[in-house]
Amino acid sequence: MDLKLAYDGDADKIYQQQLEERLAAYSPALLDQDTWTRELVLSHPEFLNEHVGPKSPLAFNGLPTLPKLELKLYWARLLSDPRKNSRSIVERRLVPMSWFSACWADIARQFGVRDIATIPSPEFTYPAPVAARGKRLHNTEFLDLFEQYAGTYALQKRKWVVDGELSETYHRSPRLTVAGDIQKSIIKQKDQFRPLNARNIIYLNDLYTEDDVRFKDRQRVRDAYLNLYMYPKWMRDAVRTHVLMKVSDGDLSPGTLPNYFKRYQYLRDFMCEKFENPDSRCLSEHLIEDDFIAWGNDQSLKGKNWWTDAVALLNSAAKAYPDLWPALSIDRRQSRKIKKGHYALGTGRIGHNQESAGRSYSQDVINAIVHHLHELPAPIPAIFTLILGTGMRAEDGHALLFDCLKPDPDDDQFMLLTFWQNKVRRYNTKPLAKADKNHGYLIAIIEEQRERVIKKHGKATKYLFPHFTGTQESYLDRRYTLETLKNLCVGREIRGGDGKVLRFSWHALRHTKGSNMAAEGHDILSIMMELGHSSPDMATVYVNNRLELRKKALMEKGSGRFFDIQGRVDEKIGDLLVKKDQLRATRVCGGACAMPAQIGDWCEHANACYTCKYFRADARDIQFFQAEVDQITQLIEEQSEEIQSYRESGRERLADITARRLRKNTEVADSLHSIILAVVDDVFYQGTQSNARTSGLNDE
Repeated sequence: MDLKLAYDGDADKIYQQQLEERLAAYSPALLDQDTWTRELVLSHPEFLNEHVGPKSPLAFNGLPTLPKLELKLYWARLLSDPRKNSRSIVERRLVPMSWFSACWADIARQFGVRDIATIPSPEFTYPAPVAARGKRLHNTEFLDLFEQYAGTYALQKRKWVVDGELSETYHRSPRLTVAGDIQKSIIKQKDQFRPLNARNIIYLNDLYTEDDVRFKDRQRVRDAYLNLYMYPKWMRDAVRTHVLMKVSDGDLSPGTLPNYFKRYQYLRDFMCEKFENPDSRCLSEHLIEDDFIAWGNDQSLKGKNWWTDAVALLNSAAKAYPDLWPALSIDRRQSRKIKKGHYALGTGRIGHNQESAGRSYSQDVINAIVHHLHELPAPIPAIFTLILGTGMRAEDGHALLFDCLKPDPDDDQFMLLTFWQNKVRRYNTKPLAKADKNHGYLIAIIEEQRERVIKKHGKATKYLFPHFTGTQESYLDRRYTLETLKNLCVGREIRGGDGKVLRFSWHALRHTKGSNMAAEGHDILSIMMELGHSSPDMATVYVNNRLELRKKALMEKGSGRFFDIQGRVDEKIGDLLVKKDQLRATRVCGGACAMPAQIGDWCEHANACYTCKYFRADARDIQFFQAEVDQITQLIEEQSEEIQSYRESGRERLADITARRLRKNTEVADSLHSIILAVVDDVFYQGTQSNARTSGLNDE
């Protein structure tokens, strides 16, 4: 007992010294001042907060040394943070401050502590209660004690959409939970005195520079962190070392790190269920290759990363801590035992993209949402319209800059919409024609939003849809707008194509834009440029998805029958043209595509079949080809006249675009003439070649 008390005393002295040094870095005068008045705060240039009231100073009187220093450092950090430069943030914390000063003896006696950071919190405790796992909960006993001092506040109701239904949850008032916020902030504050490779609470801002963060203004809004207290002690050092190594090697971005870090909870839960007292010494090849995989299959875990990442952790831990972790020889080929259930329509990236392309909204769904848009607070209707009209990603649409729309310096009939594409890391510029009805509507929405921002804030902001935390500007969080639109769909019973209440998704608007462009006949290049894809792969999904008769079928050789992927005869496509040497085919207008279906899903020609070597023309569609020739000939004539008109009026941009389309249409016309000639001459057309049919012995 004496040794423990001596150790605790030494630890308290070290902790006190750390607090004093960190506080003195702001100003040595703060150590002696127990009452921080408005004049004192404003006299320190590092303090940015202007809302410490003249009649309500920050009083630290009556507190022992350790909690006094903890609260002083907490307030020094808060007052120097532009995100906390708000009157409500300061005023809401005055009652907890008076509670600490008046009742610290009771608080310390209740929890048996000498400082605030030692008061237990369910978020930073292992094992945490089942109800608290993965959640940022407060110490209920601590809040109950504060409520006795501050008084009772009504519960706050919040609405959520769960499985297509509106659900309500009730929470304690922020007037009470603010005391828990202070306590947890001081716990995190104490952990930061450790070196980075020994911390149990690691802020992402300490791992990445602003250049690594996708949108640094969004990163500044809240301090995201990794909580190693969610893992048992025998796992913490291994997880910390492995994650820090992956970050230093550039393998993990700020967006992927949080989910990657949480993935080791599957190994944690498996070991806790398997052993009464789990430890690294319990690990073995058989345990990981057989039992762990069987457990994951029973849990219906998606994908394979939950297993492969755990294997990578075990290998890294064995190298970093050879005395504690066994060196296992795990065969990664054992991942084949994992059940495949990652995507509904297939496995791997192809299956994912097939599923994604089907998530576009029909025009009826769009009309139903637009009909109720006026019920939503600004600027959500404007964001919805811009994302739907341009097809930009949700994150890019919310982060539009205030000056995103500018006149085209080369053509006064156009406006240029410029925005940053986060995913592909480059800017995208869309020309908007003033004379076009749809483009003009988008221009008007942006200009109206600019006027709304200037009227509200008195000046032009950085973002078109700004959101201020204190005086720190960021853009409106897409999670807030998403939840608002989900509530609208449930409240107004807007239903999707399956008849169920629509589960609104921002990304589905992007799919809707791509699918609509494909249905209107836009080529792969136009879709790729409009949606800002870095390669044709994703754009081809929209094009292939619009083919009404595209099917995968297996042909039983010699029978002339076609089977679907479930092995049943499909009489509807019995007339599908498939050559005898092809096992898979896709029906297209005027014939069939001989490209295997797995490759056909990624048709790089955007289904420009008439110029493709895989196209097989059907002689029964000769009238269709002749009609196509007539239409394409008329279109070529019209485009030739348009080019001449554009050049005469000095509209070079439109002239160049039309010229590119004219060249493509000319190639299509040449191929159509070849097809008709081949069919009329009674030969089999094979793309760019016409092979004469071999004569039989009885032919004269």
